Amino acid sequence: MKINKKWLAVILSIVLIFSMTACGNTETPAASMEVTPSTSETTTPESTETPEAPEPAEAAFDMASLVGAYYDNMPDHIYKIAQADFVDMVKAGDAMTILDIRGADDYGKGHIEGAVNMPWGTAISDGLSSIPADKPVFVYCYTGQTAGQAVMTLNLAGFDARSVNLGWNLGISKVDGVDAVTTTEASTLTAGATAIDANVQSALDDYYAGLAAVSDTKYKNYKVSEDSLKEMVDAGDDSIYILSVRKAADYAAGHIAGAANIPFGKAMAADFDTLPMDKTIVVYCYTGQTAGQTTAALRLLGYDAVSLNGGMGNAANAPSGWANKAYPVVSEVTTGIEKLYAEMPDHIYKIAQAEFIDMVKAGDEMTIVDIRSAADYEAGHVKGAVNMPWGGTAIATEMAKIPSDKPVFVYCYTGQTAGQAVVAFNLAGFDARSVNLGWNLGISKVEGVDEVVVTEATTLTDEVTAIAAPVQAAILSYYEGLATVADTTYKNYKISEDNLKALVDAGDDSIVILSVRGADDYAAGHIEGAINIPFGKAMIPEFEAQLPMDKTIVVYCYTGQTAGQATAALRFLGYDAVSLNGGMGNAANAPSGWANKEYPVVQ
Repeated sequence: MKINKKWLAVILSIVLIFSMTACGNTETPAASMEVTPSTSETTTPESTETPEAPEPAEAAFDMASLVGAYYDNMPDHIYKIAQADFVDMVKAGDAMTILDIRGADDYGKGHIEGAVNMPWGTAISDGLSSIPADKPVFVYCYTGQTAGQAVMTLNLAGFDARSVNLGWNLGISKVDGVDAVTTTEASTLTAGATAIDANVQSALDDYYAGLAAVSDTKYKNYKVSEDSLKEMVDAGDDSIYILSVRKAADYAAGHIAGAANIPFGKAMAADFDTLPMDKTIVVYCYTGQTAGQTTAALRLLGYDAVSLNGGMGNAANAPSGWANKAYPVVSEVTTGIEKLYAEMPDHIYKIAQAEFIDMVKAGDEMTIVDIRSAADYEAGHVKGAVNMPWGGTAIATEMAKIPSDKPVFVYCYTGQTAGQAVVAFNLAGFDARSVNLGWNLGISKVEGVDEVVVTEATTLTDEVTAIAAPVQAAILSYYEGLATVADTTYKNYKISEDNLKALVDAGDDSIVILSVRGADDYAAGHIEGAINIPFGKAMIPEFEAQLPMDKTIVVYCYTGQTAGQATAALRFLGYDAVSLNGGMGNAANAPSGWANKEYPVVQ
């Protein structure tokens, strides 16, 4: 690089001056020098300094990233604290900020010591900057649901916030010793304690201001009542989209009809883009608290979201909540039952005894299940049959050992309990049918049956079929329930002709009698007071339309077999159902059955 001689002289002079100064001083001062080149020169000296990078453009505000971070960084406490733990922290004098978002009147009547009142609404967004950010924030409302919304917005604003489980009414006020930290003395906060991002402040101002727009609607407080949702579900209202944020296993065990499932947790925000923007998203969880968090997140993302009052409901928040209102739920079990009958084959899950024996003689591929007692099985059974005695849990616990790639035939004594069993087998995914009239009245009377009757046991060893966990649980519960009725009038989920006659004569209103015989046969003669829903593809919707959940449904058919199926279907749907021993009765199963006992019928 060329350097101008004039500039070189100047530079050398300056260096000399600084060298002389340095001789009289033991410390070298920091020095800077700016040299301005002559305008008469055309050559510019190289700079030894690195040019400063330009100021980065301000990043656009990204609400989706903030909401995503809320879920991705979710701690194990899921932004909640148990009411007893919270009260213990207050008693210990732990450093915290407590927000009571109930109405001012209720706050005035009594609140947690040190709690500041920010009534649900714009008081929260207006007061954000007064909340200190250097200690945790605990929020409580009445039941936890609006506090769930509040903690999501507070965390979005940068606070370490959690809601108190079940709020004041259902949680805090029930904690032993809470009176020691309950006061009527008000606490306040100092304005300007925390700087809130202007974009976040604006979003939360809009969020809380929006409560006024829904205050006179069914979506007040960004919530919807159980009754209002039930009306919309019953009407098939397509303006709503129901979202369960309960665990997948709990969703499978039972959910509101039509609900989708995105379990509450760290990864859930990634699935929000599957939700419709043009419908009202009705979110529910267990009691409403995590649904409140989700509702707030969705609304901040631009969705029209509300949470269901009380959630699904449980013992802790009764009588609030969908299930606590005894409103219907569906599951893999209920949808399985509906499908089982909606797609019922012509054989109606039964096989004639002679046809069955012919298949055994021909060596057809099948699994045979004998559900009689072990002693009767040992005395003689159909060749190849395995024993799963009725009355315990053997059917439920051994079912997975049966291969699902070939048909299953089930027999009992008269066909009635086998009718119940085939429902369980088909629900679990097997192709199962019961043998008409069972061993005593059917199989044992088939000509030539002795050729295929043996005493040698057949066993199953390893589990070869996967059964959905909720279905397996429901089937196990079904068979465990037999023990609870073993010493009652309803042993084996059945009732004798004599016992039913006594109930009818007494005008007992704890029962509803259901005939599943054909409409013509019902018209020709039926048990007094019985209603008629003929056995077939259309019966499950009729069950739901006509039968009460709070009475025992006594089901009868011709000999008991299809009534056994109907009884099992009803019980899996949540009804308390039993079948009448022997049904109406006919020549094939005499002397069992109502008519065979010569009990009265009406037309």
